[in-house]
Amino acid sequence: MIDRITIYIDNVKFEDVEKRLGLTPSKVAEDESFIYSSLISNLRFTYKGNRLTITGSLHKYAKGNNYSLFTYEEAKAVLLKLSDITNIPLEYFIVTSIELGVNFQMDKDVSRYLNTIHSYKSNRFIPMTPLKGTSQLRGCRCSFSEYSIKFYDKTFEAIKSSRIPIAERDKVPVNLLRYEIKLSRKQLKNKGFTNVTGSNLLSPLHYIRFKRLMKKIFDKIVFDDIEVDYTGYLENDIKRYIFAKSDRYDYYLQCLKNYFGVAEYRKEKRRTNELLKRMDSLPKGELTAEIKSKFEIAMSKI
Repeated sequence: MIDRITIYIDNVKFEDVEKRLGLTPSKVAEDESFIYSSLISNLRFTYKGNRLTITGSLHKYAKGNNYSLFTYEEAKAVLLKLSDITNIPLEYFIVTSIELGVNFQMDKDVSRYLNTIHSYKSNRFIPMTPLKGTSQLRGCRCSFSEYSIKFYDKTFEAIKSSRIPIAERDKVPVNLLRYEIKLSRKQLKNKGFTNVTGSNLLSPLHYIRFKRLMKKIFDKIVFDDIEVDYTGYLENDIKRYIFAKSDRYDYYLQCLKNYFGVAEYRKEKRRTNELLKRMDSLPKGELTAEIKSKFEIAMSKI
């Protein structure tokens, strides 16, 4: 579940880590001091001043990829390994950002499911930038100032971005949909994770809370599956619901703000959010039902 992570450790003596990490000068800082760095597997170690920073995917470090299953015990093993590599206790590892992700294998092409993912807290999911060297959009994202939510075609990304040899591409499962959230240190605090260190990441309680957070966010995502049963709803509610999920709705909100003021804009957003919550209880189409079912199964395994 834990994928990319950024960690810093202060008050580190250069001579204590230079040889252990194979640090070499990489560039010169604005104050003309050297910045040292090294790469161990996929993890980047950077030393500046007396601060050591570690960035990269724990999942890829452990497995060589991040399309496979990655459990709590495996994440613990990587953290303990990092403590051993640096010879620094995990209590001094301060986490400044963390990416949580889970893959689930769908029955059909992932693009069909991506088209159903609509919004979170009335903020629309937008297409992700295509991978370098490709023109295909294979994901969507919903970004806020301190965190982001993504869904994308993990099978496509694994093959295209990891430069997997042709002979090994058959090992990548087909139709993998990835759900991923990235949290800054500020957002971690907002969610109740007041002091995330390498040491407390070893606690199963933190892992349980991460899983609950992923599920809480997932459960608030609005899907737009065309196979919806509107029986029993008023015609005006149906029209407003369909309009609110259309491409032109954001333009309508902007017009409200520009010509009628922020108060009317916020009033409309509140009304629409309440409507989306009510309509979200409608019987879902096949694609939405499958996403939710496969997500629950995947979360039970990590």
